[in-house]
Amino acid sequence: MNEETLDRAVFDRLKSSTSAQPAVLEELCRDYIVEARATLAQLREAISQQNALRLQDRAHYLKGSSMMLGARELASACAALETMGRSSNLTGAAPALDHILTALKRVETELTDIVGPAVLPAEGSAA
Repeated sequence: MNEETLDRAVFDRLKSSTSAQPAVLEELCRDYIVEARATLAQLREAISQQNALRLQDRAHYLKGSSMMLGARELASACAALETMGRSSNLTGAAPALDHILTALKRVETELTDIVGPAVLPAEGSAA
């Protein structure tokens, strides 16, 4: 496991708290991926519209949910985009979004390895 991608201690606490119902962990992870993908689309739209406030809000949202899962690299990338939105300086926002997309793909791979392929929504990998 790549410790940068998924903080195992954080994820193991989540896994332990759902150990009596393994399907709950699978569902939580799948819901996270669905929400993360939707948030990526919202971030892309905010960048294209140069909407710094929306960018800040959506980056903050994804950062928080990523931290709860232990996705440290993804949370860190979101924090950088959140800062850009807060300062209304979107220079570099598109490459930062690319970093978030790459980090999400890594998280999806880690979750698939740990929890199983059912964590991925039917439509396939993040795009």
